Amino acid sequence: MTTQTLDTIASAQLDLQLHVVEDRLRQDYTDLDRTSAHALVERERTRFAAARIHAFVPILVERAVRESLAEPPGRHRR
Repeated sequence: MTTQTLDTIASAQLDLQLHVVEDRLRQDYTDLDRTSAHALVERERTRFAAARIHAFVPILVERAVRESLAEPPGRHRR
């Protein structure tokens, strides 16, 4: 028997939500493959790793990835 804590449940839920974000990004950006979408989402996700509340992380990650995809090539966010 395994015991799940709120942290493990929230983490699993966050993973699921971020997979949905990846799928949505790939639908909207047809030239974006699965590996690239995952890498972009994970890059942004790490910015929020120390956040105490993760409820808004998927929204913030998606917004940041979309902004980075909208930037002209050669320009990178800091």
